[in-house]
Amino acid sequence: MQLETVCGDRLGPCPAVSHIVMTRKLPIYFILSLLVGCFAASCNEDPDPVQSSSYANCAVTSFSLAKDDSVVAALDSVYFSIDLVGARIFNADSLPVGTDVSKLIIKVGTSSASACDITFPIPGTKRDTTINIIESPNDSINFSEGPVQMVVKSYDGQAQRAYTVSVNVHKEIPDTLLWQTAAERSLPSALQTPTVQKTVMYKGEAMCFTSNASGASVAVSADPFAGVWDSRQVTLPSGAVTSSIESTDDALYILTSRNELYRSTDGGSTWVATGETMNHIYGGYGSTLLGARRDADGWKHVTYPASTVKSVPRGCPVSGTSALVNYTSKWSASPMAIMIGGRDSDSHLTGESWAYDGSVWGRLSTEGIDEREGVTLFPYFAVRVDSKNWKVSEQSALYAVGGKYVTEHGAVVSRTVYVSRDFGITWDEATETMQLPVEMAAFCNAQALVFDSTLPSRVSRPVTEWECPYIYLFGGTSASGTLIDKVRRGVINRFTFKPQY
Repeated sequence: MQLETVCGDRLGPCPAVSHIVMTRKLPIYFILSLLVGCFAASCNEDPDPVQSSSYANCAVTSFSLAKDDSVVAALDSVYFSIDLVGARIFNADSLPVGTDVSKLIIKVGTSSASACDITFPIPGTKRDTTINIIESPNDSINFSEGPVQMVVKSYDGQAQRAYTVSVNVHKEIPDTLLWQTAAERSLPSALQTPTVQKTVMYKGEAMCFTSNASGASVAVSADPFAGVWDSRQVTLPSGAVTSSIESTDDALYILTSRNELYRSTDGGSTWVATGETMNHIYGGYGSTLLGARRDADGWKHVTYPASTVKSVPRGCPVSGTSALVNYTSKWSASPMAIMIGGRDSDSHLTGESWAYDGSVWGRLSTEGIDEREGVTLFPYFAVRVDSKNWKVSEQSALYAVGGKYVTEHGAVVSRTVYVSRDFGITWDEATETMQLPVEMAAFCNAQALVFDSTLPSRVSRPVTEWECPYIYLFGGTSASGTLIDKVRRGVINRFTFKPQY
């Protein structure tokens, strides 16, 4: 431990204050009155003048750990926050699970101090010990049993401040994509046994459409975390393909088995024929619907409301694509819409991502995922830990999960999770802790929506609540095409931890 003491512009001890000795004799009655006044004044003072004095000379200006690669790499770069108001010192970004913090050497900087005493439990005993780290800078401190107390005393001894010092270590692996089985629910539906489902985001709400041979239902929720859904039966157009439902900013759309395009502006209660046909709907781009149509002279990219019809580029999928995800970035002049996977016009599977910029389609990825259809694509976050200072930052990311492909043994539903940190240009398999857990059924053709939920803190200070982004995974099918009648909730574990600031 190293301690820096600052006095004025200099490092080192402050000079003693000189006292002027008065040699002039005073009358006895004056001395008596002075003593009485001092006695009266002392009776009215704070009984603990040291604690009530100014804390200015007890401020901690810096705090760090000494380098020790046997504990963890770059230990001396762990960033510590110093809360002078609440007298707390802590690392907001916790150290990895299992880090041994029972023997850490610390470095403390103060504005001016005559002593710096730390009290902590002796490892392997039930006793505490106190050391003065000014006198013993290389003694190690035990943080393994929780926060310790550090008392900083001013140089003149007239003030002191007790700080609570914590070295936080994760108790769980933070960067795990955790699927909370306790939160699993059946698909929200007015039907007893739905066989087909499609969920879309429309005007800020999740709309879960389900159907079977007897009818159709729509369930609506603005807050899936609360589990409150408004379910009602609806009438879909004759021959409607429930799995084709998509949304734009101002309407819902569905295809029939005859490739007729229908539109609804009242949340799916009534549907009106548009007079247009599409073989496949990609999704919405603002108030425009994007799709593909097979004409006599080949596949075309089409829109509704109608615009110029353009031939589908070679390799671009025309069926089995993921949901269309809209985003904006500093690299594009207009919003982008991206999809991944599917089958092209030659019925070949693809694992590339394709994007639409408001006028044309183009292949976006330089390195895609393995070829498959029915992939679940959704925007979320990736976490980066800076090993230089252990600060954690979040960045926008795209995740591609599941999907189906065919092997010599038949259809296979994938369990692989992919992540792209550059808006779909390159894709990598996510780390092991981000893959689907073994107990979770593999799927294809599911939809994932992300909603922020407010999590309450169990203590009132300093953080009372924070926003946590949850992934809601709707339905999906098995390799045989059977509906998975579930809504599953996932989250990166780190986001559920109470912030330390």
